Amino acid sequence: MARITENQLVLPSLFLMSLSPSKSLSTSELIPKLRELLKPAGEDLEILSGRKDDKFSQKVRNLKAHDTFEKYGLAKYEGGIFKITEKGLEYLQENIDKLRYLLVNDFKWEDIKGGLEIIDKSAKEKRKIEIFDETMSIQEGVKKIVQSRVYERSSRLRQIAINHYTKDGDILCKACQFSFQKFYGDIGKGYIEIHHIKPIFKYEDEELDKTIYNALNNVVPLCSNCHRMIHRDWKNPLEVDFLIDQINKNGIFKR
Repeated sequence: MARITENQLVLPSLFLMSLSPSKSLSTSELIPKLRELLKPAGEDLEILSGRKDDKFSQKVRNLKAHDTFEKYGLAKYEGGIFKITEKGLEYLQENIDKLRYLLVNDFKWEDIKGGLEIIDKSAKEKRKIEIFDETMSIQEGVKKIVQSRVYERSSRLRQIAINHYTKDGDILCKACQFSFQKFYGDIGKGYIEIHHIKPIFKYEDEELDKTIYNALNNVVPLCSNCHRMIHRDWKNPLEVDFLIDQINKNGIFKR
């Protein structure tokens, strides 16, 4: 995938500005904060020839050099700092759930960039996109009431994924092969958590089930323990295959 673009940095930069008491940050403050938030990798970390900057920090500096925020009226640059505008706050509010989804699920750098590109493209085309939040399916109750549409989408994805991965009447954890049904009996039948390998977005005018069926290769069933292990360290998320390898080497449980 290509290097991170300035437009892909806009939304996370606005988010970081909004967290500041003054709603503003300098370029030198943005660079380490964006680095910590997004965890860039690969080509974006290559050092530029004859400079101390890597390609990622150069793109952050270009937000000022190319007046990227001003172009869209999302932030102003005054006195050496970027300050988010009312329009910027509105844009952030419209997309904060999408940004949160990309960040809390510990996706790979390439997938985060792809997700930020989708968000930016949808804003330009004025097409709304929707997310699937598996944690909302697990933590029912208040979240179900407050954000019912996200809950309903996520529950639909969860059910179709469970049906897809169920074999011989049971569904196993992809990593450790744990079966809730075999361990807990009938109360565990059909229970599993669904892990998103890649971000899943749906345009508002697209058919829900079609989006879900196309996304089945990007989700896997995991037991609660394996799911939590993958998300244990958001700065260093684990891949399912790596977790399987660790289980094969170390996974001995003694009662």
